[in-house]
Amino acid sequence: MIWKKINLDIFMYVFDLKCDSSSDEEGEEMDGDPALAAQISRCANISSADLDELENSRNESNTVRQTVWAVNCFKAWIREKQINIDFKTVEKSELAQVLREFYGSIRTSKGELYGINSYLGLRAALNRFFNDPPLHRGWNLMQDPEFRPANNVFKGIVKHIRRSGRDVTTHPPISPEDLDILKHSSALDPGNPRGLLNKVWFDIQLHFGFRGKEGNRHLRPDSLTLKRDQNGLKYFTMVLQEVLRESNNPINRNKDKKGVAMYEEPGNPLCPVASLEKYLSKIPQDAKALYLQPKRTHVFNDEFWYTALPLGINNLSQMLPRICKEAGTLTTYTNHSLRLTALQKLTESRQIMTVCVHSVHIETNPQLQQESAPYAASSEIDSSSVTQESPVSSHGWLKQEPENEIIGWENMNSKAAVDRWRVYPPV
Repeated sequence: MIWKKINLDIFMYVFDLKCDSSSDEEGEEMDGDPALAAQISRCANISSADLDELENSRNESNTVRQTVWAVNCFKAWIREKQINIDFKTVEKSELAQVLREFYGSIRTSKGELYGINSYLGLRAALNRFFNDPPLHRGWNLMQDPEFRPANNVFKGIVKHIRRSGRDVTTHPPISPEDLDILKHSSALDPGNPRGLLNKVWFDIQLHFGFRGKEGNRHLRPDSLTLKRDQNGLKYFTMVLQEVLRESNNPINRNKDKKGVAMYEEPGNPLCPVASLEKYLSKIPQDAKALYLQPKRTHVFNDEFWYTALPLGINNLSQMLPRICKEAGTLTTYTNHSLRLTALQKLTESRQIMTVCVHSVHIETNPQLQQESAPYAASSEIDSSSVTQESPVSSHGWLKQEPENEIIGWENMNSKAAVDRWRVYPPV
């Protein structure tokens, strides 16, 4: 008992010392500048709207966009159905009935069923909308018993889509007719900034089979290397900068698309190598991205046609649909169609390609099946196993890369390079 009392006395003594020390420190801070100490407050003035904004900022921008899309769909459907509903005061049972009909009857702007992923995203986004500020309803649209009938309809429509095969999105290769229209259209005219940008993107996609809007966004000018083969022909190869994540630490790794090359086509005014060389000479020397935004106004003889601002991911994802619309093709294609066109050309050239699909190597056969195309799963064409079975002309598609001279295109913006450019400008 005595020891407990002694320990308690020691504890109180130490506690008093700490309190006195803390008080002295605070006193010293105030003694330094009393006027300043009186003005400083440890409690910031923050409104309820500011708190809501901080709470909303926890979501990624893509999540926010998906939520806005889903809410707009829901509101448009409500207006068309002439349903009056207040999201702040609606009862759970009433909302459940509305959602039950909504899940079963919502369609795209073309009057078609959405894909399964779109339906899943639609319901998840509405769940966020009703639970995030400013509503804060505290409901789970997927699990609360009151919403079970609505979710049964949701599951039924998803099964209907799956059984009908509508959840499989097809991306047909570009037809020869449309390919000819594209190549000779003003949309791919290398004589102006927008056309040159479109053509360079188109050529790189077609020759290297590159996929993914994020991957396109991360391409840099030094991702491409200009070389010359034994016959004196120039060609570009690509080195990808892959970002590997190990324990959340980003690590850059160079991966050479060995064997894949984009060759020049002497005498062809639409030579892909000439277009890319011209493009690289028209971008700023300190450009951090390959695909840049064109200047709003330009003169043909301007040194640079492009700003240092990169094209955004969404802009890159709509490149081919936008080009098709401008060129007036018979069909509007997606970026995936261009990748599949590259694979089809490889097959027609009797070259065997190995592509990586979820780490499983699949070898294409002479009869390319559209439904087995690897565009939806692979991250890039692994062309390390490209073999050339027969000679290919200088304007052929993909050639096996020889180990030859490397041309330092990095210095294209130097004075000597500019002078050579003026003497031999590409078309």
